[in-house]
Amino acid sequence: MIVTVARAVRTRILLFFAAFVVMVLCIGGWLFTQHSSTMDRSKALQVTTTAPHDALELAASPDFFIEYRLERDKVRSERSDVLREIIKNSKNYNARLKAQDTVLKMVQDKQRELEIENMIKSRGFSDALVFIRDDSISAVVKGATLSRDEVLKVAEIIHQVAGVKVEDINISAKP
Repeated sequence: MIVTVARAVRTRILLFFAAFVVMVLCIGGWLFTQHSSTMDRSKALQVTTTAPHDALELAASPDFFIEYRLERDKVRSERSDVLREIIKNSKNYNARLKAQDTVLKMVQDKQRELEIENMIKSRGFSDALVFIRDDSISAVVKGATLSRDEVLKVAEIIHQVAGVKVEDINISAKP
């Protein structure tokens, strides 16, 4: 009886934590979307730049690219821990299977993001961040502005590695 209650409590805590992590990921994605430059989706490969108020934020904060990578890794690690607990402790076969699929997708996305970021840097850009979503990919390239040729170069890399349509790629610059 006590073991069953303990398992029920542990399962509830695990589910609460999983819901919390999902909420944090959703809020983080929403904040990133709100903070990033806006693009007109009717024209593929539009060049965007950061807003002037972002320059003040950058002067007062550490490097955006380092900070974002650290935060991204932290969130992924927390999400991975929750999913591994579900895989380890869930009695529901479908829940375990879905958690395993999610972990596999996270690993594949992380690998593709890293590959794209390194390829962008190998083409002469000082730094880049890539965000893979279900229906699009966004890239932030370090620099004050990007020329149309530079945007095309980055878009080609993303298209080759990830196989997404060019109109589903968003590219922006951040100093």
